[in-house]
Amino acid sequence: MSALMEDIREAVLAVLPSLPEDKVQSLLNKLASIGVESKSDLQFIKEEDLLANITPIQCRRLLNAWQTQDQTSYVTLTPVDHSDIVLSTTTEDPPSSESDNTSMSSSNTSRMTVNLSVWHENFSVPWNRMPPGIITAIALEKRPSAKDRRQMVRIIVEEMRLNEQNPSKSQCQSIAKMIVKQHPQSFADVMRDGTVIGSGYASLMTQLKTRVEHVNRGNSLSRRRKQKRVSNAPEDIARGPADQYGCVRWQPDCPPGETVEGLKEKKSEMQDLYHTEGPAGAERGYVIQLMKTTYYLQRKNINASPPPSIAELKTEWPYLFTPKQMFSHFNLLTDIKILEKMEQAVEEKGKLILRFFQHTTARTSTDEVERILISYNKEEKCDPCPCVILLLMAHFKEKYEGLILQADVFSTAADVERTKPLPESPRLIVLGDVLTATNWMLSIEGQVTVGPHQNIVAGMATLFSCYYVFNLVYQEEASSTLEFIQRCFIGINPTSGTKMTKWISPRSGKVHEKRNNSVSLHVSALLKRLMDFEWL
Repeated sequence: MSALMEDIREAVLAVLPSLPEDKVQSLLNKLASIGVESKSDLQFIKEEDLLANITPIQCRRLLNAWQTQDQTSYVTLTPVDHSDIVLSTTTEDPPSSESDNTSMSSSNTSRMTVNLSVWHENFSVPWNRMPPGIITAIALEKRPSAKDRRQMVRIIVEEMRLNEQNPSKSQCQSIAKMIVKQHPQSFADVMRDGTVIGSGYASLMTQLKTRVEHVNRGNSLSRRRKQKRVSNAPEDIARGPADQYGCVRWQPDCPPGETVEGLKEKKSEMQDLYHTEGPAGAERGYVIQLMKTTYYLQRKNINASPPPSIAELKTEWPYLFTPKQMFSHFNLLTDIKILEKMEQAVEEKGKLILRFFQHTTARTSTDEVERILISYNKEEKCDPCPCVILLLMAHFKEKYEGLILQADVFSTAADVERTKPLPESPRLIVLGDVLTATNWMLSIEGQVTVGPHQNIVAGMATLFSCYYVFNLVYQEEASSTLEFIQRCFIGINPTSGTKMTKWISPRSGKVHEKRNNSVSLHVSALLKRLMDFEWL
């Protein structure tokens, strides 16, 4: 047994010495499951946390002892009239002499700490006021219904506003994090397969802050105002957080036993092989090993400032623009096997998304969603991947041309480039109808860089890979769809940073800059609806 559990066992037995061993073990397991990480965490335990393990009287004896013990070890700062601060300490017997008094004062000063925590760190959720559905869901460790969860949010915000009229986003985040930590089975942002979305508490934090803003609408006295930053500095062309976002080997060290000159020789050897064998050489084991060995040099070229153009990179590293080697580079960069992830996501989460939009209570009211579903159902042999992508884009009010372009089924790369100007941001070019096409190409910076190849799922994997391999941000025309794919399909869920610098509002159609590092509100809302649909 760990030292922590032994300390907690002693804290339990000190109050309930006759508690049977099986009850003690059950209680310890419960405390560990709700997130007790130190003995000081015992002060935050609530009666409802332990009622399944011990009797109400035993529970109250424990809580009284733990909370009393914790209060005697702190000097508390109690706000009075929002301006004065009163220091309250434990009363002790008066010293017998002045020297004793000096000694005790010195001793108390050395061992006492000041609790400077703010209200949201000690916020107590009013579980006794929650609807029965919430209490039942917590007891059974299941997810509550959307209706019960909304009612819970209203009650929590009402309680929060007793401390502050307009709680900040960070305060909402602190409380959401605490609730999810206490009851992860009921409130965590997690899919059935265990995929954690974002921080795990983003959707609850968003609900809390949205409710706060709703109840404060029109109340100018409670608004939080930030001074606008004005800068006359030239635009910084250095690499930013979006480049390293989600990467684990963004710029590694030179491999042991290798030199930069030696790696450049290997690069020249691959260039010669490409001129001789073309893209087919990417399948050779020798080329695969050379690409892995020169990964350090590839990243050094890609991460240069100012960054090289895609045309320059293709000249330097031609094999990097084949699906196999792009997938390999993405794997080294993120520790994710992108093609396997995409295939699994289309098979499992893709079907969930199709059921979600086909379900009468979940279907959006847009005509575009209806049209896509009707077209998909008419096709006997239709890969669900393009249908899922089109549904997501329709849901986010994004035009599919922001991510996918159509070309004639017999088109070559030269034909596509000659027909019409290609956009600078990446596009998947499908040869034929979007729903039924099997062949594809990839364009970046106005030129076809990959393809043609077969297998649309591999095409989507290649498209997504290029944003990370080449340090690209998501284009605003498809930013919500790409962030959804990133978080739900691929499983890249950093708690900070973003590749979504701009997005198009589904409601107004205007382009907005993303000013924070959290999950997009529209992506978070859809993910929550999908989680509720899947769990319930």
